[in-house]
Amino acid sequence: MRLKYKFLSAFIILLLISLACGGGGEVPPPADSTPATPPSTDTVTVTKVIDGDTIELSDGRRVRYIGINTPERDQPFYQEASETNRQLVERREIRLEFDQDTFDQYGRTLAYIWVEGQMVNLTMLKLGFANAFTVPPNVRYEAEFRAAEREAREAERGLWAGSSIQLRIIQIEADAPGDDRQNPNGEWIEIANQGDEPVQMQGYTLKDEANHIYTFADFVLAPGRAFRLFSGQGQNGANALYWGLRNESVWNNGSDAAFLRDASGALVDTFAY
Repeated sequence: MRLKYKFLSAFIILLLISLACGGGGEVPPPADSTPATPPSTDTVTVTKVIDGDTIELSDGRRVRYIGINTPERDQPFYQEASETNRQLVERREIRLEFDQDTFDQYGRTLAYIWVEGQMVNLTMLKLGFANAFTVPPNVRYEAEFRAAEREAREAERGLWAGSSIQLRIIQIEADAPGDDRQNPNGEWIEIANQGDEPVQMQGYTLKDEANHIYTFADFVLAPGRAFRLFSGQGQNGANALYWGLRNESVWNNGSDAAFLRDASGALVDTFAY
């Protein structure tokens, strides 16, 4: 395991150098995409890395990175994202840049993390170990974050490593009639098999930009067929599956994204609106 992360560390260093130099035909971010001296900052030392987007500071604060979401425990690439974050910030002095909201519902401090002039939130996206997840009003770097995610996805870095399975997300109905939470079956996502072979989807996962995750049970999708996954409760069948939620919705009405992964964690398809 330690040997694995030594290789990961070397990969991160080489990739950061490549990104900084614009190597491999990749387009570097605009020179003014992040300020040289971020405003409204604290300087403090990181004592513990919780996971890919959460850390603990020497003054006892727990900090959640603004604008990104990394895999949770037991999800594909959780260990890689956590280890990458650790290599970037653990035991190092960092600067915290704040946005409009400074705390989340769990009492964690919300911040952009800076180390030696580089924003770690953005770096995690560039390395492919996070997806963009901006929650208003903390949207200062939303455009930069989404551009970094798109670049990593096109390069198939990290959690964007692709699968050859020909399943495609066709449509998402995000705005259910009435109150979404009272009518979870009013929202759904449609997935089609555009390949020539049936696909056994057991162990596949579907996730939104936040942390709603649906894991498929024993379900085979025939070639040329499609089904809808409804957010609420109902009887599963050949053309319809049910997430099983009650008084809760999945898809944001304004904007969101869906990530479909196979049983190994490889990315099968994405859909953003």
